[in-house]
Amino acid sequence: MTQTASAPENNGKDQNDEAGQTDLSAQSVTITSEDLPLHCPSDKAPLWSMHPRVYLDIADTGSVKCPYCGTVYQLAPGTKIHGHGH
Repeated sequence: MTQTASAPENNGKDQNDEAGQTDLSAQSVTITSEDLPLHCPSDKAPLWSMHPRVYLDIADTGSVKCPYCGTVYQLAPGTKIHGHGH
């Protein structure tokens, strides 16, 4: 899983919110077949960013957005999905 964060315009301001936490609303994560089944948050997510685990279906479109935190997951180019019905 590869994580990248888009750099939104911040007019010289720090990207931390008022509580001192990093804004992850623009986060994008590249997924490979080894990361499936896909769920958010990942096992490696920091404790402060936890929300209820939700399994996300990325098979049909190759991209999905978490309804809780807004993280966008995209399949890596050339990823083959194996398993139930694929």
